[in-house]
Amino acid sequence: MNIQHALALKKGFDHLQAHQPNKTIAIAARVLEQDPTHADAWCLSGIAYHHTGQCPLALEHLNRACQLAPDSWDFHNHRAVILYHLGRLEDSRSDYEHSLRLHGHQPETLANLARLFIHMRQPHLAHPLFQKALALDPNNASVHGDMGVCLVALKSPREGIASYRAGLALAPENADIHYNLSRALLMVGDYEQGWIENEWRWHAQHYRNVNQSFPFPLWQGEPLQGKKILLIQEQGFGDAIQMIRYAPLVLQRGGRVLVLCDPLLQRLFATIPAVEHVATPESPQPEADCCCPMLSLPYRFATRVETIPREVPYLFPPQETPLLHAVPPSDHPRVGLIWRGKSRSQLTASAFAPLLAIPDIQFLSLQKDLPPHELDHLPILNTQKHLIDFAATAAIMAQLDLIISMETAAAHLAGAMGKPVWILIPYASEWRWLAEGTEAPWYPTATLYRQTQPNAWTDTIAQVAHDLISWQRRFSSGSR
Repeated sequence: MNIQHALALKKGFDHLQAHQPNKTIAIAARVLEQDPTHADAWCLSGIAYHHTGQCPLALEHLNRACQLAPDSWDFHNHRAVILYHLGRLEDSRSDYEHSLRLHGHQPETLANLARLFIHMRQPHLAHPLFQKALALDPNNASVHGDMGVCLVALKSPREGIASYRAGLALAPENADIHYNLSRALLMVGDYEQGWIENEWRWHAQHYRNVNQSFPFPLWQGEPLQGKKILLIQEQGFGDAIQMIRYAPLVLQRGGRVLVLCDPLLQRLFATIPAVEHVATPESPQPEADCCCPMLSLPYRFATRVETIPREVPYLFPPQETPLLHAVPPSDHPRVGLIWRGKSRSQLTASAFAPLLAIPDIQFLSLQKDLPPHELDHLPILNTQKHLIDFAATAAIMAQLDLIISMETAAAHLAGAMGKPVWILIPYASEWRWLAEGTEAPWYPTATLYRQTQPNAWTDTIAQVAHDLISWQRRFSSGSR
């Protein structure tokens, strides 16, 4: 063992701990010039390259380290982390499992493999690994927090809440655990604490790409007395559609309501009587006295499950875009379908074949981003060319009798318009749908169809088809 190389790499590791990976890389490179077979130097430089975001180069160096020291559990663990970030999930899993075969009592590797299984939507595989990791390292706040994520994914939100709280007892300022705790609390209906915890979102990783610079002072819920207030869309379309319901309540507090949102929502939100002006990031910014990010509105109004503003419709299609030609006349009921969302709900049109086989219904696709030929040979009308924004989608929805959708922004829109909408909910639901039941607390005209098994929609779609047959019969008999 070369003591000079060991001391140099120790210094390189200290630089890495001090968030100076380039200095680490330089030190490791000097060691490797003198000893190209130094496995620790290859590993340390690979980790440092990972810290600089150069994952392919990091992988090259970790590959060399693993070749030189194939029995090092640590090297395989680090390489698995890089493979995960490169999206090579099965390779990452293989390395983690190999690392555990070499040394099965490393809580770091156990937790890393468990996190990989969570990402792969296999929480049942993650749970025993988290248990082992916590048995070995019970004071690891992050692992307690990740166990909470796992338990919520296993439809055990109350146990997840307990795990989050255990993590916060060890790390009270951990924003990611606070944010995840907020989702679980809201899921079980504890809105009082849930909205408080939700204010931690601005410091959580989930919000790292959200603009957190507010142009005006934050509104704290006080009477507005004629002041202008800007309501700001934070993230997704669905969240914004759900939360814009508070605009009339802000008006009742004396505010002149302005909205800042994505251009695809601009025309739709302009139909709200309580909204004075709708701006987009690309348009001139309006002047206001204060502002409020939309997902803080329930907190400002002390919303509880029983006090959710449920008056619908609160969104309407603009009168200037009827799009009557997009929906041809029919003697049958018209049903709009959306089978794919941007995140958790990824199906193809063929998955809805049991629905499309039901006679005497005119089906319309409200699906955007259709790949070529997806609707070929299916009895469904493609409206994609008309779906230029959410106002256009609303204009088409207004002519339909029922919408059936995965949990997408379009499902929120249907609920906000007061349209009958059946929403297919993944096994571990989002907070807004609560943990169980068929009623949607935020949308009185919605019916929820919950996935009965993770990653399997066959049974749920079969139930939707069964109910759609009954619905069609009632519709045709005039007894809807």
